[in-house]
Amino acid sequence: PEVVMGINSFMLGAQSVNPDFKLKIIWINSWMDPAKEGEAAKALFDQGVDIITQHTDSTEPLKVAEERGKLGFGQSHDMLEAAPKAQLTSIIDNWGPYYVKRVGALLDGTYEQQAAWEGIAGGEVLIGDITDKVPAEVKAEAEALRDAIAAGTYHPFTGPINKQDGSAWLAEGAVAPDGDLLGMGFYVEGIVGDIPQ
Repeated sequence: PEVVMGINSFMLGAQSVNPDFKLKIIWINSWMDPAKEGEAAKALFDQGVDIITQHTDSTEPLKVAEERGKLGFGQSHDMLEAAPKAQLTSIIDNWGPYYVKRVGALLDGTYEQQAAWEGIAGGEVLIGDITDKVPAEVKAEAEALRDAIAAGTYHPFTGPINKQDGSAWLAEGAVAPDGDLLGMGFYVEGIVGDIPQ
């Protein structure tokens, strides 16, 4: 569900800019397999995709983009050094603030088992520097959206949102509850492909 949620949030963001945006997915069923990641990227570019993103952790997809003269987004860490001509930005996992909070609770005796729903607001998810390949006005809009998510004034899963088959999921203005997101088992409208079973 975490990966499906990430795919869907990317799609919703892309559709907010281009309602006709289509997203094609290749699952490699691994967080880190450079060979499979690179092959998946090559296959997507061979099928005519314009831009690539990933929910895996190696730099191979962006390296392939760089070799092909294409653009893309990195995942889990800044990948600019590996693909300086291809990377637009990266989602960066930053576990430091979470560890500090949890270890601090252990040390001061307030630690309790609990679910964690961390993100941009707490600094556990960062958006890397947006490169100059992105027009200045688009960069400003992206940074404003990031800030709105952090402030809690914008939620990426706010309706209207339809499922992949066109059926309604969220009504206009409705916000998806956390539990629905944590169990997300469907794609949103416009995504090509199936979720592996």
